[in-house]
Amino acid sequence: MDRSFCIAPMMARTDRHFRYLVRQLTKKAVLFTEMIHTNSILFGNRNKLDDYFELENPIVLQLGGNDPESLSKVCKMAEHYSYDEINLNLGCPSPKVKSGNFGAALMDHPETVQKCLVAMQENSTKNISVKIRLGINENDIDKSLDDFISQLAETGIKVFYVHARKAILDKLSPKDNREIPPLNYSRVKKLKRDFPNLKIIINGGITDYYNQKEEFSELDGIMIGREAYSYPRKLENIDSNFYGVEDTNSSLSDITKNMFDYFETLKNQNDIKKGLIHMHGLYNGLKNAKKIRVLLSNSCYFKPAKDEIIDLINDNFENVA
Repeated sequence: MDRSFCIAPMMARTDRHFRYLVRQLTKKAVLFTEMIHTNSILFGNRNKLDDYFELENPIVLQLGGNDPESLSKVCKMAEHYSYDEINLNLGCPSPKVKSGNFGAALMDHPETVQKCLVAMQENSTKNISVKIRLGINENDIDKSLDDFISQLAETGIKVFYVHARKAILDKLSPKDNREIPPLNYSRVKKLKRDFPNLKIIINGGITDYYNQKEEFSELDGIMIGREAYSYPRKLENIDSNFYGVEDTNSSLSDITKNMFDYFETLKNQNDIKKGLIHMHGLYNGLKNAKKIRVLLSNSCYFKPAKDEIIDLINDNFENVA
């Protein structure tokens, strides 16, 4: 799998409706599911694993958890699905996740992570990867990060998605943890030099990714999060710029029509509402973006809203704010 360009897992954002939208813009970017805790699959809705379309591939299933047995069971279940890779979240800093002792909190427990990764690999034929931070709290990232990577690599793991910030648990909110701890791209680059046989994909604060591509050329890929969600139209040249293949080149009107056609296949109104919310960012920069977002928010999907949005696009697409 070519990880040159990846879209990060984001809770309440990277569900199948947003991923369907992204596939209107890029066929090659690697997509991630939202993080799914193993307990929600084993003791809740087992259909969560089936919540994707094959057109979404390449796609990575991201799991949360700290119990090797539970992770191994879910990995075995995932064998029946077409996920390209399974990723263990070791970077989420939310208080809820920390209280469950998974996500970024596990970076203080490498032995537990090792057991989890061994169990996952023993029960899956798919690539197993991890998503990490540079460290947590007062960790010395000059030493602790290399030690952590070395311990995980001993299990056979070769793919690391690295958010180029520390996570400050307890003191900062998830939002603040995406903004306040300073970015340290040079530390991620050093990681690649220290471990040249590992795949290192950088994440965190990357917004001008077409121009920043060269900055990270020594790494194995870049991962984009909120920027992709807020400005999905920026993805329209990913395939040519990062993969050397022809772009999809769908017009904004066609993407909008495709999304409404997709909504017609959904039976659950809440799914439709989620999909409409995910479309808001499509229209950022248009003169009539606010009008379109109001239509999307109030329509609950009905044909007049679709037609009015198409008219606004056709009338104002060239007139940006």
